[in-house]
Amino acid sequence: MSRLDDAAARLEAAIERLDTAAHHAVELSSRSAELQAELDAAKKEYAELSKVTDEVSEKLDKTIGRLKFVLEG
Repeated sequence: MSRLDDAAARLEAAIERLDTAAHHAVELSSRSAELQAELDAAKKEYAELSKVTDEVSEKLDKTIGRLKFVLEG
């Protein structure tokens, strides 16, 4: 019975390792989806901030141009 007990113990250990690996894969998949959502949100925010930065830069350039014109008289 010793060989049968050893085989059963090894089988049980293998099943536990597979179960642990399956749980880990599910956790990684879930975390991956969360990270993708965060990345998408960051990209959207970057695009919005980039647009605002371009608008501010354009307005500053116009203002600087006007100031130069006034100062040069």
